[in-house]
Amino acid sequence: MTYKIIDKLLTPNPYSRPQKKLIGVRGVVIHWVANPNSSALANRNYFENRKSGKTGYGSAHYIIDLNGDVIRCIPDNEMAYHVGSEIYTKEALAKLSAYPNNCTIGIECTHIDWNGKMTDATYNTLVELAADLLKKYKLTADNLWLHKEVVGWKDCHKWFVNHPAEWKKFKELVENKLNGKSTTPSTNNNQSKSNDQYYVIKAGDTLWEISRKYNTTVDALLKLNPNVKPEALQIGQKIKLPSTSTSQNNAKSTQKTTSTSKLTINRTLKYGDRGNDVKQLQEALNKLYFKCGAADGIFGAKTKDAVIRFQKVYLPYEVDGIVGKRTLAKINELLKN
Repeated sequence: MTYKIIDKLLTPNPYSRPQKKLIGVRGVVIHWVANPNSSALANRNYFENRKSGKTGYGSAHYIIDLNGDVIRCIPDNEMAYHVGSEIYTKEALAKLSAYPNNCTIGIECTHIDWNGKMTDATYNTLVELAADLLKKYKLTADNLWLHKEVVGWKDCHKWFVNHPAEWKKFKELVENKLNGKSTTPSTNNNQSKSNDQYYVIKAGDTLWEISRKYNTTVDALLKLNPNVKPEALQIGQKIKLPSTSTSQNNAKSTQKTTSTSKLTINRTLKYGDRGNDVKQLQEALNKLYFKCGAADGIFGAKTKDAVIRFQKVYLPYEVDGIVGKRTLAKINELLKN
């Protein structure tokens, strides 16, 4: 086993961990979390918060993170609410039970976009974890199910539902793993171009630091990763990087566009302030692509919004809409570079 399992069991409750015993394990069901770039822990906590009873029923036994780690939410021998439905497919009723929650194990997968694309780390762990569970309960790859194959109406796991050939390939990889055959770790399981480059978020990273490291711009990173929230980067999250040539062009373009004199602001600027220094700030924000409208010297709602957007990208730990020493220093640093 090359992946890491982290036990963060849900608190026993009627809505996500009822502590009812499975009648046996007849299948392993694959899901997507339907929340791009979210972490396994965030999704585990979503299940935990269901104990209040305000958001209905739902949970799964395992959640695979973007970096390939696994969070175990519910023990294998207990029931999770992962395939609840008023109707089930004929195949599920015949091979599983009249209520498949009572005889299946659910695996949730994180992903990087709304198509359900997984990181290679998530995909490879999914192959291994599925194989390990099937082996443990003396099952085969024929006992792998998509959520949709159980209930008939839900497009989950979306990537496999929309790419049947990929689902077939995945089951073959799991079967090979079960039979002791070597499986090539996935480096292209999502049909991405071979020259695509990615970066995995580490503790303390900001998009600004990543853009500097890879000779690109924050704007370019955001265009390539529209679902990424700069102020809420997740450790293990995978973001796409521009190609080398694109990065160089973006960097040159930014240098030409943003080259200007240093701001001469000698006070903290906030909502309601007026003056030439506010006008300087507005001109700088507009040049740095944090558009705030006309530079009229009035620190209004649009200017505050632009400052907040700027801070979310470059100073995500002090987002307050106020231009103090650190915000001003970061703006001047960008203008200079």
